[in-house]
Amino acid sequence: MVTIITACISAISAIIVAYIGVRSKQIEDKAEKREKRREKESLLSMKMMDATMQLSIVSSNALTNYANNGNVEEAREAAKKARNEYEQFLREVTSQSL
Repeated sequence: MVTIITACISAISAIIVAYIGVRSKQIEDKAEKREKRREKESLLSMKMMDATMQLSIVSSNALTNYANNGNVEEAREAAKKARNEYEQFLREVTSQSL
């Protein structure tokens, strides 16, 4: 009788451990998918910011007929600096992911 009860307890414990393992794997898979989606979204967001930066530079050139006043020139230089920093960041991220 004691052997049967011990066997039942062991079997139930094994089932519980297996369930916990499967559930843990499912949660881990969902988290990984979410992380990949977040990474892709972040990359797309950075690409959109870069496109906006390029559009801003072209627009400032068109508005001033390439005759820049001080404010536009400051904005253009700030945009160029931000773009260079962004490109450096992308290189760092790319090199780390390889």
